[in-house]
Amino acid sequence: MIETAYFLALFFIFLRLTSYFVIVNAFFQTGTPHILKGVLSLIISIAVIAGVDYSTVNEINNVYYLIIYGLNEVMTGLVLGFITNMIFEVVKFAGSWMDIHAGFSMVSVLDPTSHTQSTLIGNFAYMIATVIFFIVDGHHIVIKLLIESFRIVPIGETLVYQETMMAVISTITDYFVLGVKIAIPIVLIIVITDLCLGLISRTVPTIPIMIFGLPIKNLLGLITFVILLPLIFKIVSNAVYNLADVFEHIFRAIPAIPLVLIFADEKTEEATPKKKSDSKKKGQVARSKDVSVAITMAACTLAVSMLWGSLVNTFKGVLTYFLALPSLKDFNELTATNFIAFSLLKVATVFLPFALAIMISGVAASIIQTGFMITGEPLKPSLGKLNPLKGLKNMFSKRSLVGLIKNVVVVTIISILAYKYVKNNYVDIINISNLYLPSLGSEIKNLVVGIFMQITLALVIIGATDYFVQFRLHNKELKMTKQEIKDEYKQAEGDPQLKAKIKQKQREMGMRRMMQSVSDATVVITNPTHLAIALKYEEGGNMEAPKVVAKGADNVALRLKTIAKDNDVPIVENKPLARLMYDRVEIDQDIPQDLYQGVAEVLAIVLKLKKNS
Repeated sequence: MIETAYFLALFFIFLRLTSYFVIVNAFFQTGTPHILKGVLSLIISIAVIAGVDYSTVNEINNVYYLIIYGLNEVMTGLVLGFITNMIFEVVKFAGSWMDIHAGFSMVSVLDPTSHTQSTLIGNFAYMIATVIFFIVDGHHIVIKLLIESFRIVPIGETLVYQETMMAVISTITDYFVLGVKIAIPIVLIIVITDLCLGLISRTVPTIPIMIFGLPIKNLLGLITFVILLPLIFKIVSNAVYNLADVFEHIFRAIPAIPLVLIFADEKTEEATPKKKSDSKKKGQVARSKDVSVAITMAACTLAVSMLWGSLVNTFKGVLTYFLALPSLKDFNELTATNFIAFSLLKVATVFLPFALAIMISGVAASIIQTGFMITGEPLKPSLGKLNPLKGLKNMFSKRSLVGLIKNVVVVTIISILAYKYVKNNYVDIINISNLYLPSLGSEIKNLVVGIFMQITLALVIIGATDYFVQFRLHNKELKMTKQEIKDEYKQAEGDPQLKAKIKQKQREMGMRRMMQSVSDATVVITNPTHLAIALKYEEGGNMEAPKVVAKGADNVALRLKTIAKDNDVPIVENKPLARLMYDRVEIDQDIPQDLYQGVAEVLAIVLKLKKNS
């Protein structure tokens, strides 16, 4: 059985390693067969995959995720390769700087590794750095770091964050300082030599310094470079050994909670009405630009078809007006004003109907899609709109991909339609110059309206399709995670746990008040084990009827009876009355009239007991 996840992981590992090796020019000199590069990357990929956790590839369920995973692997390989290649480039930079001062910059050679012009010492220093890299087993360090990169940056994850890019810039700065350290001794020596030669020329003008100066600087430059070889060896070897620390510094910069989640999609729940309403208030609605273009194009086609005669007649009138003018002997300001006013009036007469048609159709297309909506939210200034990471996310979003494909399709379809239309009407177009002048306008109208109608029909189909796609994408973007739905419910209704705690506290406080009121009760009526109802009645007071001050069942009833005994409150057993009062009368509520007789009998017993006592 073929394990798809294994081969997908092998493919992604191959992409990262190939991207790494391609950008490091020192590994493959010019002329290395591309097949050899690919085979080497594949061999290393097969060796590496055994120790790589590739469970993340199981999350790929569509082509979009596959493309994003591949792009992330390529970007990771390019970033790591760029850092490694900087070791060799700074040495070449140092050598080129030496050449400028030592006088070798005028002699440049073609660097076979990069197909660029390089100076003598710069190219030689680059070769020395490559040799040093392999002498100190830099290739072993690189392979180890690449394997480690798959543990820290799993397959499909991205290395491109604001923090990591700042770490890369910091690394470039450090490497630049290394290049300066390599070149600065010879630069200082040549500067001192130039100063001494200048003093000699000033002191002894007869010595031809211009003739002897260049060979002297050449010789000093070569001698100094040879003397500096141990320093170059030390700096390059330290840079190779510290490559692990550089990679670790970049990996540590990866945020624990990524700022750009390009392919993370846990929004599985449909948007709530509140989310949709808030989105609409912000101007975020399903809208297709192609619908507006299609409706505008249809309006233009209709306007051209209906107003073509007026357009031709207006041009005829303008042409006749200017041709019929007599020769102007006195051309003054008034004459110029009249000409300008007449011209503007005719231009407005011709183009204003078309402008109105385009404007009205554009507004109508917007209202048809979104309804009548006024919002200033998109115009509000926000620093988030300047966030490059957010722009990168939008650049590689599904909506951008769909937009790119749609634009390519639109351009292709319109180009094909235009080509076929011109091809089919080629003879008519060629013969226009042979037509009788009065019929020329009608023939041009037929050609223009014909191509407009075909393009309009294509745009209507494209617009309808695009609106459907945009509607689906908009609904998908509005989808919410389960946590977002819970948070929204908490904001609207309050935290359920907090509300439950509040209700529990309220019940506890109510229970305490109820228990305290038992001590002031007149009598406690029981059934006798499961129910207990405490009544209070003040004879001759303001109470119109006895009132229930406490009631409870089971354990609460037992507590009520215990408190009543402790406070010498009479307890009377009356099963029917206790059950009726428990079911019908709430706490702090007077008893109903139909229970007066039963309660009166109980109170009579209580009063009789008090008199006897």
